[in-house]
Amino acid sequence: MIDRAEFLERHYTLAELAEAWHVSRPTLRGWFRDEPGVIRYGSDKLKKGRQRTHVSLRVPESVARRVYRARTGRVV
Repeated sequence: MIDRAEFLERHYTLAELAEAWHVSRPTLRGWFRDEPGVIRYGSDKLKKGRQRTHVSLRVPESVARRVYRARTGRVV
C-alpha cells in the first residue's frame, strides 16, 4: 500500500537535481538507476537497428534526500 504522502511527494528530473547539486546527469543516472522508489519509464529493451534506448527517471524527494545524504554525509 502506498502512503498518501509518498504518492503526492515532489518528484525531480535528473536535470533538476544535476543543476541543484552541480553534478552531471550521467553521474546521477548511475546513482539512481537501481535505487528503490525511483520511477522509470520508457523502453530499456534494445530495438532492432538501435544501439541506444531511452529511459527517463523521476526521483521522489525522499529518495533524493537519502542518496544525497549517503553520497555527501550532509543532511538536507
